[in-house]
Amino acid sequence: MKPALTQRQIVPPESWDQLPMGDWLAAEIQERLDLWCPHLFGYHLLKLGALSSHLSCSGSAIRHQVSLGLAGAGLGVLADVADLPIRDTAIDACLLAQTLDYTNDPHQVLREVERVLTADGWLILSGFNPHSLVGLGRLLPFMRRQHPWHARMFSPERIRDWLELLGFELVHYEAFGFSSLSSGSKIHWWRENLGRDYCGYFASVYMLAARKRTIPLTPEPERRWARKPLIVPGMARI
Repeated sequence: MKPALTQRQIVPPESWDQLPMGDWLAAEIQERLDLWCPHLFGYHLLKLGALSSHLSCSGSAIRHQVSLGLAGAGLGVLADVADLPIRDTAIDACLLAQTLDYTNDPHQVLREVERVLTADGWLILSGFNPHSLVGLGRLLPFMRRQHPWHARMFSPERIRDWLELLGFELVHYEAFGFSSLSSGSKIHWWRENLGRDYCGYFASVYMLAARKRTIPLTPEPERRWARKPLIVPGMARI
């Protein structure tokens, strides 16, 4: 298993047009966002990364929505996603569309998301599956310099483990895209239906929704019998 932290230079795409079949991929993610956004409530929604900024969360009741990243046309705040300039427990929902695939330290990004999310806050995340035709393309050296094979691609099982360690509860998971996502391929509806029924593990893209669960520490009330000392001076003599 490759380490999560890397020092190699990663250049994330600034728009979906830079990805092969990027318009189709953005439309698929947007379709699922339209179904999940009505469940998001609160005051602040944060989109991390340039790709997330191009997606709409207008179906949510959250009206204040901000996009954050280092480079991109639709960003409202220029900052590192691994070092968010936001105070603790201030955000009600976070969107990370292929964000972890283009970061040097995904652990730190998720820790920052957990820090800024409120209790029961929502995290919506999508990424490329390395156990797919897209992942096989990374085995070819000349393809690693292109998108999306330039991405790091963490498996959904690994992402789930990281989220569980941070106290997130997985609410929904879905996988789609059963092709190499190359510029010449076309995804047909029958391939998608067969893939969801029988080959979900090998889908090229996964998308999940999780909630931050915080268990409050309630101090146990002092018991009456504990107030009395067990040993009273004068009980024993030498």
